[in-house]
Amino acid sequence: MKSSKTIRLRLLARMIGASVPFLNLFRKTPPWPHPLEELKRFPPRSLGAEIAAFLGGRGLDFLPQYETHDAIHTLLGYTTSTTGELRLQAFMWGNQSASFAGRVLLLMGLMMLPELWPQLKQDYQRGRQAQHLASWDIPRLLKEDIGLLRKRLEPEFSSP
Repeated sequence: MKSSKTIRLRLLARMIGASVPFLNLFRKTPPWPHPLEELKRFPPRSLGAEIAAFLGGRGLDFLPQYETHDAIHTLLGYTTSTTGELRLQAFMWGNQSASFAGRVLLLMGLMMLPELWPQLKQDYQRGRQAQHLASWDIPRLLKEDIGLLRKRLEPEFSSP
Protein backbone atom coordinates (compact mmCIF):
# COMPACT_ATOMS: atom_id res chain seq x y z
CA MET A 1 0.00 0.00 0.00
CA LYS A 2 1.25 3.46 -0.88
CA SER A 3 2.20 5.75 1.96
CA SER A 4 0.30 8.94 2.63
CA LYS A 5 3.37 10.98 1.66
CA THR A 6 3.67 9.19 -1.70
CA ILE A 7 0.02 9.90 -2.46
CA ARG A 8 0.38 13.57 -1.51
CA LEU A 9 3.54 13.91 -3.64
CA ARG A 10 1.78 12.36 -6.64
CA LEU A 11 -1.23 14.61 -6.19
CA LEU A 12 0.99 17.68 -6.04
CA ALA A 13 2.93 16.48 -9.12
CA ARG A 14 -0.35 16.16 -11.06
CA MET A 15 -1.41 19.61 -9.95
CA ILE A 16 1.90 21.03 -11.17
CA GLY A 17 1.62 19.22 -14.50
CA ALA A 18 -1.93 20.41 -15.02
CA SER A 19 -1.09 24.02 -14.19
CA VAL A 20 1.78 24.47 -16.68
CA PRO A 21 -0.37 24.71 -19.86
CA PHE A 22 -2.69 27.14 -18.08
CA LEU A 23 0.19 29.28 -16.81
CA ASN A 24 1.70 29.38 -20.29
CA LEU A 25 -1.37 31.28 -21.46
CA PHE A 26 -0.16 34.22 -19.35
CA ARG A 27 3.58 33.61 -19.36
CA LYS A 28 5.59 35.37 -22.02
CA THR A 29 9.30 34.69 -21.92
CA PRO A 30 11.99 35.79 -24.36
CA PRO A 31 12.97 33.10 -26.87
CA TRP A 32 15.62 30.73 -25.53
CA PRO A 33 18.77 31.13 -27.66
CA HIS A 34 19.95 27.50 -27.91
CA PRO A 35 18.19 24.14 -28.35
CA LEU A 36 19.21 21.34 -26.02
CA GLU A 37 21.14 19.53 -28.78
CA GLU A 38 23.31 22.59 -29.27
CA LEU A 39 24.01 22.88 -25.52
CA LYS A 40 25.50 19.37 -25.62
CA ARG A 41 28.34 20.84 -27.71
CA PHE A 42 29.11 23.68 -25.29
CA PRO A 43 32.44 23.61 -23.43
CA PRO A 44 32.71 20.99 -20.68
CA ARG A 45 31.64 22.27 -17.24
CA SER A 46 29.84 25.24 -18.84
CA LEU A 47 26.35 25.98 -17.60
CA GLY A 48 24.99 25.08 -21.05
CA ALA A 49 26.73 21.68 -21.15
CA GLU A 50 25.61 20.96 -17.58
CA ILE A 51 21.98 21.81 -18.45
CA ALA A 52 22.15 19.36 -21.36
CA ALA A 53 23.60 16.66 -19.07
CA PHE A 54 21.10 17.41 -16.30
CA LEU A 55 18.06 17.15 -18.57
CA GLY A 56 19.48 14.43 -20.82
CA GLY A 57 20.35 12.26 -17.83
CA ARG A 58 16.70 12.35 -16.84
CA GLY A 59 15.40 11.76 -20.37
CA LEU A 60 13.93 15.26 -20.47
CA ASP A 61 13.92 18.10 -22.96
CA PHE A 62 13.29 21.76 -22.25
CA LEU A 63 9.77 22.56 -21.16
CA PRO A 64 8.72 25.39 -23.52
CA GLN A 65 8.88 28.79 -21.79
CA TYR A 66 10.60 27.18 -18.78
CA GLU A 67 14.14 26.95 -20.16
CA THR A 68 15.51 29.45 -17.62
CA HIS A 69 13.71 27.54 -14.88
CA ASP A 70 15.42 24.33 -16.03
CA ALA A 71 18.76 26.17 -16.06
CA ILE A 72 18.17 27.28 -12.46
CA HIS A 73 17.44 23.67 -11.45
CA THR A 74 20.84 22.78 -12.90
CA LEU A 75 22.67 25.73 -11.36
CA LEU A 76 21.25 25.11 -7.88
CA GLY A 77 21.41 21.31 -8.05
CA TYR A 78 17.75 20.68 -7.23
CA THR A 79 16.21 17.61 -8.84
CA THR A 80 13.14 17.67 -11.06
CA SER A 81 11.12 15.60 -8.59
CA THR A 82 8.17 17.17 -6.77
CA THR A 83 10.33 17.58 -3.67
CA GLY A 84 13.12 19.11 -5.75
CA GLU A 85 10.64 21.54 -7.28
CA LEU A 86 9.39 22.57 -3.84
CA ARG A 87 12.98 23.02 -2.64
CA LEU A 88 13.75 25.20 -5.67
CA GLN A 89 10.66 27.32 -5.00
CA ALA A 90 11.62 27.73 -1.33
CA PHE A 91 15.06 28.93 -2.45
CA MET A 92 13.51 31.32 -4.98
CA TRP A 93 11.11 32.77 -2.41
CA GLY A 94 13.97 33.32 0.04
CA ASN A 95 15.97 34.88 -2.79
CA GLN A 96 13.10 37.27 -3.63
CA SER A 97 13.10 35.76 -7.13
CA ALA A 98 9.95 33.62 -6.97
CA SER A 99 7.13 34.01 -9.44
CA PHE A 100 3.52 34.18 -8.32
CA ALA A 101 3.00 30.61 -9.55
CA GLY A 102 6.11 29.47 -7.67
CA ARG A 103 4.83 31.01 -4.46
CA VAL A 104 1.45 29.33 -4.88
CA LEU A 105 3.17 25.99 -5.50
CA LEU A 106 5.31 26.38 -2.38
CA LEU A 107 2.30 27.27 -0.25
CA MET A 108 0.43 24.22 -1.55
CA GLY A 109 3.48 22.06 -0.83
CA LEU A 110 3.76 23.45 2.70
CA MET A 111 0.11 22.64 3.36
CA MET A 112 0.23 19.17 1.84
CA LEU A 113 3.68 18.06 3.05
CA PRO A 114 4.38 19.48 6.52
CA GLU A 115 7.13 16.89 7.01
CA LEU A 116 9.18 18.85 4.45
CA TRP A 117 9.05 22.10 6.46
CA PRO A 118 12.55 21.76 8.00
CA GLN A 119 14.18 21.12 4.60
CA LEU A 120 12.18 23.87 2.89
CA LYS A 121 13.14 26.30 5.65
CA GLN A 122 16.83 25.50 4.99
CA ASP A 123 16.30 26.07 1.26
CA TYR A 124 14.53 29.36 1.98
CA GLN A 125 17.48 30.46 4.14
CA ARG A 126 19.89 29.36 1.41
CA GLY A 127 18.01 31.62 -1.02
CA ARG A 128 18.14 34.57 1.38
CA GLN A 129 21.92 34.25 1.65
CA ALA A 130 22.53 33.93 -2.09
CA GLN A 131 23.01 36.69 -4.61
CA HIS A 132 19.73 37.95 -6.08
CA LEU A 133 19.16 35.46 -8.93
CA ALA A 134 16.38 37.44 -10.65
CA SER A 135 19.01 39.96 -11.76
CA TRP A 136 21.02 37.28 -13.62
CA ASP A 137 20.65 37.01 -17.39
CA ILE A 138 20.87 33.20 -17.50
CA PRO A 139 21.03 32.80 -21.32
CA ARG A 140 24.11 35.08 -21.41
CA LEU A 141 25.86 32.83 -18.87
CA LEU A 142 25.52 29.53 -20.74
CA LYS A 143 29.19 29.32 -21.76
CA GLU A 144 30.51 30.18 -18.30
CA ASP A 145 31.91 27.57 -15.91
CA ILE A 146 29.12 26.31 -13.67
CA GLY A 147 31.44 26.01 -10.67
CA LEU A 148 32.42 29.67 -10.93
CA LEU A 149 28.77 30.67 -11.36
CA ARG A 150 27.82 28.71 -8.24
CA LYS A 151 30.62 30.37 -6.27
CA ARG A 152 29.47 33.81 -7.45
CA LEU A 153 25.86 33.01 -6.52
CA GLU A 154 26.65 31.44 -3.15
CA PRO A 155 30.22 32.07 -1.97
CA GLU A 156 29.65 30.23 1.34
CA PHE A 157 27.59 27.28 0.07
CA SER A 158 28.93 23.83 -0.83
CA SER A 159 26.08 21.74 -2.38
CA PRO A 160 22.37 20.94 -1.89
